[in-house]
Amino acid sequence: KYSLLSSCAILTLTLMANYSNAQSVDAIAAAPQTDDNIVEVIVTAQKRSETASKTPLAITAFTGDTLKSSGVVSVADIQNVAPSVMIGKDGFGVNINIRGVTTTDTTSKGEQGIAFNVDGIPMGRPTEQGLAFFDVSRVEVLRGPQGTLYGKSSTGGAINVITNRPGSAFSASADAEIGNYGTRRLNAMVNIPASDTLAFRLAVNANKRDGYIALTNGEAARNDEDNASGRLSMLWKPTANFNWLLTYTAGQVKGVGQGTVPYLNVVNNNSGKAQLQAFGNPFGGATDENFGNVSTEINAVFGGVHATLVGAHMHFEANDLTSSTNDPNGNTAGPFSGFYAWRQYRGKVDTDYAELRFSNDQPGVLDWVAGLNYAKEDITESDHNWNAPVADPTLAASTNGIDPLNNTIHTSSGIFAQLTWHATDALRLTVGARQSKDEVQRIGTFAAGPGPWLDPAGNPCVAPNDCVGGPNNGNQSADKPTWRLGVDYQIAPNQMVYGYIATGYKAGGFNDFDPATGGVGTYEPEDLTAYEIGYKGRPLANLQFNSDIFYYDYAKAQVSSLENIQGNFVIYTRAVPEKISGWENELTWRPTSSDTVTGSLVLQSSKYVKFYAGLMGDVDWSGYGLDKTP
Repeated sequence: KYSLLSSCAILTLTLMANYSNAQSVDAIAAAPQTDDNIVEVIVTAQKRSETASKTPLAITAFTGDTLKSSGVVSVADIQNVAPSVMIGKDGFGVNINIRGVTTTDTTSKGEQGIAFNVDGIPMGRPTEQGLAFFDVSRVEVLRGPQGTLYGKSSTGGAINVITNRPGSAFSASADAEIGNYGTRRLNAMVNIPASDTLAFRLAVNANKRDGYIALTNGEAARNDEDNASGRLSMLWKPTANFNWLLTYTAGQVKGVGQGTVPYLNVVNNNSGKAQLQAFGNPFGGATDENFGNVSTEINAVFGGVHATLVGAHMHFEANDLTSSTNDPNGNTAGPFSGFYAWRQYRGKVDTDYAELRFSNDQPGVLDWVAGLNYAKEDITESDHNWNAPVADPTLAASTNGIDPLNNTIHTSSGIFAQLTWHATDALRLTVGARQSKDEVQRIGTFAAGPGPWLDPAGNPCVAPNDCVGGPNNGNQSADKPTWRLGVDYQIAPNQMVYGYIATGYKAGGFNDFDPATGGVGTYEPEDLTAYEIGYKGRPLANLQFNSDIFYYDYAKAQVSSLENIQGNFVIYTRAVPEKISGWENELTWRPTSSDTVTGSLVLQSSKYVKFYAGLMGDVDWSGYGLDKTP
């Protein structure tokens, strides 16, 4: 599939009243900027507050103001400002790739290769990632495995989105944008201090845009945007050593939905409107999603120890209609020639998360953080795919393609600790370890082919009802230790070098069809060991330069491909060995107080060490480069 984005012209209007940058309770704000100096961003990438320039990781951090000025209005836009990052979207939501590490199974049973966290809460399902991307305080992009502090699904790194917290001063703002493709965006917020210890913040966001993939039959263009969200936060800080943050975020996503352009548009070198032209489908498309998330964070300091408790309950529901935009008569030799393909997805996700961690409150000779966490995702879904003949494109004539009816539950728990010893004023040594336990289990049925099938009520299955097939149960569990060893040295007040060895981890899973079992079969957890050395320096007050070299021994990478198994074309995932290496460079220069120049250069090499896959037989991909890498 190819997704082609359009250019967009934007006009922005902004209104502000008594505006003040709200400082969060753990000082995660940008340091003051004077003259031509580069703003210093405070991050919590290692579960403690420290400057990005002195964090011994390949990390890129942006304040909310920087994101706005760079035109970053969605999660997908992060790829435009952070090196080695590619972010796309498919029928199952957001797909994030860092340095070639990603996930190729975005379905309900798959695990992510990049951890995505909002205010410290992991978003495990791609459909949920990016829904709360508004009123953002900062974004942190961590490249390289983060298995010690973040656990599973952080093989290739992590993206942390931190939203603005209530502040101690009254403030309000609003901005509106209009542009081509009928673009209309609105952001507004108001911050109200109720007392010296209690404050509230309300932020709202709405986006609407016409689609840009035009259909030949005059239907509404695909890849439109129609969503609205709101967030209400309360911060109570009765003493300097205690605070409680409570947040509720809710919203909805509407519109026509996603579409793809035919592959031949690219092969034939089409350009302009012809490149964004696709075939119509009488079943059309309609997105209907809503979500509501409650999260909390409690911080307390006692006896020199900082304790943090983070918890959340998240609910997401979807009832989406999508349909193919390929020519139903374009492939006369294909199995679906002469049919319109359409899909009805109904699902809900309930997620519970809790983390308790402790750290030293004040910097010392030994900085430490330790904790434990638990997560559970409960997913119920019907992912129903139908085929209707071109001669009679109706519900009555539609026949079942495939319909998995599943209840999938992911559970994860871990205990972790990381210590940093200040051997001298300039030299620091870091050691960290984590023990994780993960399980994915599914109880369901799978109906493949026209049937005949019955619906859940025992009646003949007809569109658009669910079809009950044969058993489709699966289970996979694993215990996995991950660790990190690091060293960094401050060669000058504003220059440092660092190096580390770290491991990454992603839980295993199972395939619906496995040639070894003739049915459901499991595949192994991922296993990655990373070696990295880097430099971060500010030779001048207005010039920041970061550079690092990395090598990944990706002994077990989960890779999915379309396979012909017993006459069925199905997604099949296995663990295969890969090698990845690269050299990253970032530069920020402020020649004047009004001008900022940024740039990045990434040179990378990757390959499958041993990988055979193919629709009609094994094709040897060994030695070829990975997807989404330079």
